[in-house]
Amino acid sequence: MDRKITAAGDTWTVRLGSEPTGPDVQVVMFFCATTGQRPYRVVEVPKAELEGAEAFANLGEADLQTLFEASQSMGFPPQFPTY
Repeated sequence: MDRKITAAGDTWTVRLGSEPTGPDVQVVMFFCATTGQRPYRVVEVPKAELEGAEAFANLGEADLQTLFEASQSMGFPPQFPTY
């Protein structure tokens, strides 16, 4: 199930990662729906805090904003500034 939020001046599609990066980790990904020019963003969340689609569906807008703020841009060289 995809979710949508508005953050950093754009609309983002939010979804759970299909594969965890570790046994106790859930991945949340943000894809810019406004423009394809922005890199996607990723944040790892302990499974104890977010386990499965039902828990993801129950996250509020403030929770998604907090996850977005904690996420890191992916898909560009690390020396480039984030936007």
